[in-house]
Amino acid sequence: MDKKKIVIVSMGHLACDINSGALPAILPFLIAEYGFGYKAAAGLMFAYSCLSSVIQPVFGYISDKMSKPWFMLVGVMLAGGGLASVGFLHSYWSIFFMVALSGTGAALFHPEGARFANKISGQSKGTGMSLFSIGGNGGFVLGPLVAVFAVQHFGMPGTSIFGLIALITSGVLFYQIAHFARVRPASPNNTGGDETPVEETNDWKEFSKLTLAIVSRSILFMGMNTFIPLYWINVFGQSKTVGASALTVFCTVGIASNIVGGMLSDRFGYLRVIRGSFILLVPCIALFGFIQSPALAMLLLLPLAFTLYAPFSAIVVLGQKYLARNIGFASGVTLGLATSMGGIIAPLLGWIGDHYGLPATFQCMTLAAVVGVVAVHLLRKAPALN
Repeated sequence: MDKKKIVIVSMGHLACDINSGALPAILPFLIAEYGFGYKAAAGLMFAYSCLSSVIQPVFGYISDKMSKPWFMLVGVMLAGGGLASVGFLHSYWSIFFMVALSGTGAALFHPEGARFANKISGQSKGTGMSLFSIGGNGGFVLGPLVAVFAVQHFGMPGTSIFGLIALITSGVLFYQIAHFARVRPASPNNTGGDETPVEETNDWKEFSKLTLAIVSRSILFMGMNTFIPLYWINVFGQSKTVGASALTVFCTVGIASNIVGGMLSDRFGYLRVIRGSFILLVPCIALFGFIQSPALAMLLLLPLAFTLYAPFSAIVVLGQKYLARNIGFASGVTLGLATSMGGIIAPLLGWIGDHYGLPATFQCMTLAAVVGVVAVHLLRKAPALN
């Protein structure tokens, strides 16, 4: 595994996804500054998330046909430049267009970035993909902090900081682009050094099962991120600060678990880690809805974060192996399209919370975890994977 290149691409991932984390934090400032309604604000989130996820498979397919490392550079520039310009615009539709452009940049970066991370990870693909993923997770966590600080101190033009981050990162990527272009897979079948070449084939049946598992995980991921702070505030009667702290604990442990999960998958097998994580996730999510102590709930967040984040890198690598002839497309689906499905189900979970209480919401999410367990146990091993 080429750790230097992995770190550089992960830095690009951070510079790309810091924009997706920042946008929700910028929306209240846009509402206050321009008088946008909640519907208009939600429209901006739709513009970003829809484009960044739905068209990722399209860019992934293009990446398979004509893989170009500079896709990553352009993706980072569009993602950061689009969000940076928001602070200098006043028309809703011009802001909408630039947010959509930012989402397009994210969609362009991810398939090529994940494809490249797979290529340079050698036999440690789980670890390599987890290092790539930690950049995105870190950007998602840092985005709101950077956005609030910049806009509070410099007004709406403070969004230009995201353009600066993109410019610096793109400069590093541009400097390294010639070296990236010379990278070749470690073996003819791109398995990271296996001695016996295996013919590259696509197994769409197994990939569809894996996609169902990803959708299941996405529902849980979006549900946890949406309702953890509200759970502490409305169920436990804690302050907003404590609610935000609970989410911070969950995300921080999750980021660390992503790395651990990647290393475990390289050592014990991708399917073992995925299946084990989903099995442990069911009792954790089911128990959460019955706990009445904030302290116990905080402790339960630790295994919840681990079981939810640990299999992510293994899932992406497994998807790339099932579609060995279309790694970019597989990356676009696993990182984008399937992951966004959780956002579609989130309003339904909210409706359940409104009518039956948030504990019922978490208990219903157990069904999604069970579907995930069934899906991953129907999977078979991909060629050259343990």
